[in-house]
Amino acid sequence: MIKRVLGLVFLFSAALFAAPSAEQLRAATLEHIRAETQQKGMIQFTTHLSRRLDAVSRVPTRELVQMAVLAECVRFMQLSQEAKPTDATAAWILASGSRLHRLIDTLAPEDSFGRGLAIIDQLRAHDPAGCDEYFDLILAIAIVLDHSEKVRIHGQMGRKTLLGDNDAVKRYDYFKALYAGGDAKIDYEKLGAAELRFVVHVPVPISELEWARENVRGSLSGWGDTYSSIEYDHDRLQSSRYAWDTGPYTLAEIQEKGGICVDQAYYAVLTARAHGIPAIYFHGSGKSANHAWFAFMKSPGDWLLDIGRYQGDEYTTGYAIDPQTRLTMTDHDVEYACERSLHSDAFTQASAYTSIAEVLLESDPENALRCARLARQQVKRHLRPWMIEQQLLADRKDYDALVELFADKKDIFRKYPDILTQTAKEIEAVLRKGGRNDAADRLMRSLNAGVDDDRDDLKRSFESERINRIIATGDMKKARKELEQLLDEQKDGGNKVFPLIRGYIKLTKKSGQTREAAKFMEGYIEDLIDENSFSPGYEQNLLRLLHAVYTNDGDTKDAAKVAKRIERLNY
Repeated sequence: MIKRVLGLVFLFSAALFAAPSAEQLRAATLEHIRAETQQKGMIQFTTHLSRRLDAVSRVPTRELVQMAVLAECVRFMQLSQEAKPTDATAAWILASGSRLHRLIDTLAPEDSFGRGLAIIDQLRAHDPAGCDEYFDLILAIAIVLDHSEKVRIHGQMGRKTLLGDNDAVKRYDYFKALYAGGDAKIDYEKLGAAELRFVVHVPVPISELEWARENVRGSLSGWGDTYSSIEYDHDRLQSSRYAWDTGPYTLAEIQEKGGICVDQAYYAVLTARAHGIPAIYFHGSGKSANHAWFAFMKSPGDWLLDIGRYQGDEYTTGYAIDPQTRLTMTDHDVEYACERSLHSDAFTQASAYTSIAEVLLESDPENALRCARLARQQVKRHLRPWMIEQQLLADRKDYDALVELFADKKDIFRKYPDILTQTAKEIEAVLRKGGRNDAADRLMRSLNAGVDDDRDDLKRSFESERINRIIATGDMKKARKELEQLLDEQKDGGNKVFPLIRGYIKLTKKSGQTREAAKFMEGYIEDLIDENSFSPGYEQNLLRLLHAVYTNDGDTKDAAKVAKRIERLNY
């Protein structure tokens, strides 16, 4: 084996300026993994990348593709050091440039690569005849099940919830049969692992999926009707019975007995996934209540995001859990993923430059920065190269360049304020750490002024963080007054201000400003109740907050009056 490695190394070294083939690169990568010489291989490969970039002012398109393969090989060697894949799985992945690319392109930092590789190996051995064709399905199952914990789709399923196991083989067999048999509502060939993760995340027994296939009918274009097909249980809402309490939490029970919005969205999502349709459960806060709705993919790059979303209650942002990362994602993230430029021919070159930049971040930051900027030139709204450049400028402590970078990004990503907000917060933190507080303040004011009024969630976020900075200085009186002003400005948000009220109560209790809090809150909460159509349960929640304010101030008389109002709402 050592002789084979040395032979490949010599071949590669001799070809430093002759661009070895993709097959040679992947073969050399496999031999480095087998010999456990990945570190040597990574140094050799990144050195080649740097030398080629130094030698040319413009990388020919054909060579750029080969250099991207080289970068993906480096990444796979990095991962193999941590996860130690079996020889059979490493050989299988590296035998195909497409498989290697799809694997590297799909993985996220939050993935547990060791567990994921074990699942890939298990499914490859389980279906040696079909594993090539269904690699994306295998990959999707791996990135979803590499987290050991079971995740409920929502938290109001009651005590008789049926949670499925994390058996990768059962899940693979179900979905392979669905797609191979032509019974899925979307053809398998139209989906990649990124979309399939919103299919295979089904934390229920396989029997639930089988029931849905037998009992729930409908066309792809009309799948939104499944949400409203569940009769709304108004009695449950009026009696504030938000958790399921009528027997086992199954699709059949929901279909028979009806439910509230969380059950409608759950039913629509799981039945969609059972039929091979990517679907997402969303929840959010409106003026009068919290709510749940769902989204499904009608065709590649075309998501219907607002099924069951009440338009009159200003549900600004929908939140979901990404089944791959277990992090919060939003409906705005889905909109960005559908950005046309990310699916253009130019994106191939942009992605290649980005892959190279990522592996050169530590060893050759100058060429990493150059490649990131070249990627941005190819596709302006490709986010990753912007992040790479931001990271490199932050490492250099080049504060002026960071501010300029944000100004450029603000023009390009104006239609994606969530991306701009996250970027601004990251750059703001770097500026403040470097003592550039004035520049940080200007950057945040610029961002705040550029956000449309319909994004009230971002406005609250900006102001809340500004108040938190005041709290950090120790000026609690000023922080209280600023928070009172923010609450007044956001009163029209109704139910959306609940978190601000809770933060206000916590601040005033901790800082000993309970008398001031009682004076402000008694009128504020009464106004909220009078001006909004809250259900009895939500009105009770508001009154409980007022009760806490009086209790914090030692006002037992007014606290008792509020307690009686809460009790009366139970009838």
